[in-house]
Amino acid sequence: MKTVGLIGLGNAGKHIGQRLLEKGYSLKVYDIDPGAAEPLIQLGASKAGSGEEATSEITITVLPSAVEVKAAVFGANGILKGIRPNFILIDLSGTDPGCARELDQSITERQGHFLGGTLHASGAPAVIIPKGLLSIVIGGKRNTVEACMNILKDLAQKIICLPEPWMPKALKIAVIMFAMSNTIISAEVCAWLLAQGINPQLFLELTKITGSQSTASRVEEFFKRGRSYGGALSNSYKDLRQALDSAAELQIPLPFTATANQIQEMGRAQGFSRINSPAAIGKLYELLTGVDLSVATLDKERSFPEAKEPEVIYLENPLATQERARR
Repeated sequence: MKTVGLIGLGNAGKHIGQRLLEKGYSLKVYDIDPGAAEPLIQLGASKAGSGEEATSEITITVLPSAVEVKAAVFGANGILKGIRPNFILIDLSGTDPGCARELDQSITERQGHFLGGTLHASGAPAVIIPKGLLSIVIGGKRNTVEACMNILKDLAQKIICLPEPWMPKALKIAVIMFAMSNTIISAEVCAWLLAQGINPQLFLELTKITGSQSTASRVEEFFKRGRSYGGALSNSYKDLRQALDSAAELQIPLPFTATANQIQEMGRAQGFSRINSPAAIGKLYELLTGVDLSVATLDKERSFPEAKEPEVIYLENPLATQERARR
């Protein structure tokens, strides 16, 4: 079995490493915090002293943002120092589309291959990733994706394949933009109803009875905020900042996203950065409105599907297809 390099052993990376070891891979690991590697070393991984040392035929990065990824790739003793022809980098970090394009160009120039990807786990990483119940959205040349398919199948229940490495990054940010807008409006609606003496549980029940299932599911996600599902406010804040920075380069306005980002900023100012986003926004709206939102909660465990044979789905970009047809 191939040796895999793994750089970044945080909340997601350490569980990806555990999963790879359980599947029988030889693993070289590196993190700027030397102690982060110890649990995986005890499970059989070998410890690298730098990104360059961790670089293998297939190397995976799982880092918080573009800042850490660029340091790991381009920095002194970074990945670029250790690559060989036909090397493959799979970046599953919280990066933006621009970073993915830059990595793709730099690695391709050195006769390597690049896949940009994102992790989609509907629950705590410590539960979802070790069981392989997450989805991975991966982008890049099809032959490169196919070369890594066994690893991807060993990590995830669903592998959604896109034609370009930057696309998963853009779509993951879009998911967070959408989720944050639903979280904010859910908190706002609940506070508004309670101020009038209406229990938001009645609103949730009404949406279910009247067939507004999409609304009900979004409100229910906000109600389950006490279960610590989803990423911290600091993560969603970073994603919205990436969306706004990209929009500035594209010269398009994102007025709602800008407003949502300012609401996140208010939550950060109150010290809610490390709380999951729905819980942080709920606490913030309690402060802003003076309304106790504790009745707008559900103490309901999320159910997870049983593991099954991994599913691979290839998606095309309709805009690109239309453009090719015009030519």
